[in-house]
Amino acid sequence: MDVIAAMSETDIPVVQGPTRQAFIPLLEAHREEILSVKRKTFKYGAVDRQQLDVYYPPVQNRSASGKHPVLVFIYGGGFASGERIFPPPLDLCYVNLGAFFAKRGIVTVIPDYRLVPEVKFPEPIEDIRDAITFIVKYSEQVETEDNIQADFSNIFVMGHSAGSIYTATMLLYPNLLSREIRTRIRSAILTGGAYRFSPEIPAAAAVPFLQLYGSWEQLLEKMPATLLERATSEALEPFPELLVMASEKEPPMIAPANLEFIAALNSKIGQDVPFSIMKGHNHISPHWALGSGQGEEWAEEVTQWIKTRSGSR
Repeated sequence: MDVIAAMSETDIPVVQGPTRQAFIPLLEAHREEILSVKRKTFKYGAVDRQQLDVYYPPVQNRSASGKHPVLVFIYGGGFASGERIFPPPLDLCYVNLGAFFAKRGIVTVIPDYRLVPEVKFPEPIEDIRDAITFIVKYSEQVETEDNIQADFSNIFVMGHSAGSIYTATMLLYPNLLSREIRTRIRSAILTGGAYRFSPEIPAAAAVPFLQLYGSWEQLLEKMPATLLERATSEALEPFPELLVMASEKEPPMIAPANLEFIAALNSKIGQDVPFSIMKGHNHISPHWALGSGQGEEWAEEVTQWIKTRSGSR
C-alpha cells in the first residue's frame, strides 16, 4: 500500500489517528534498523520534561574528516502534547527521525519541553533555548559519549508545527537568546508552522493558545508575525538562514500563513527565503514517514540543505 498516495484529508484531528496507524506497521518492519542507531539521554534542567536525546551517526556513516553537523529537532503537538519518545505502539516516532538523520552523518538532538497548561509563555521556548545551550556548554561530554566530533558552532534547528512557532519565536523574541547561542545557529528549518493567529479560530482550538499566552491580547502581541514586524535590525543581527516547508495537504490556513511570513522575512531581513512543499504529505505524516521507505524525499532535501551549509561560515 502506498500510504503517501492514499492521503487526501487535511484536517489535523481527522488525519492524526489514521496517519499514525498507517505508518506503525511500516516502521515496525524497520524496528531493528531504527533502534540500531545509538541514542543517549541527557538532562538539561531540573524537571522530567527537561531532557534530550542525542542520536549519534553510526561508524559507517561518519565523515572521514571534519566535524559532523548538529540538528536540533523541535516537535509539535499544539503546545499541549508531544514527547521525544511516545509509549508503544507509537514508540518509533521521532526515534525514526533521530536515526534517519544520524545515518546521514548528522548528530541529531531531540529535546522535550514543558507543556501547557502547566507553563506560560515564554517558558517552553526557554526550555528549547536551554536545551541548545546545554549541548553547547557540555559539548565535550556529548562528543565523548560516542567519540565523535560535532560542529556546535554551526547548529541547525528544525521545528514542526508548534515546534516551528516556538523556533521562530525563539529567534525573534527580544533578549531570549544570548548572542553566543544566536551566532551558533547556522540555519532554521520551519515545517508546517502558522505564524499569525486570529480570534476567529474555533474556541476549542484556541484553548492551548490562551493557556500559553494568557489572553488574545498577549497572543497577538507575541505571535511570530508581530515579533517580526516589530523587530529592530539590531535584534535580527545575526539572523540564521531559513528554509520554510509545508506539507502538500496542510489545513487551508497554513500555506497562506507560510507565504505571508516568508514575504515579511524577505522584506525585513533581505533574505530570499525558499519555500518547499513536502509532496503527498498531510500535516502529521512527514516525520512518521522517516525510516518507513515512503515519503522521505523532504528529509533528503533537509539533509542536503544542512550538508551544503555545514562549516560554510
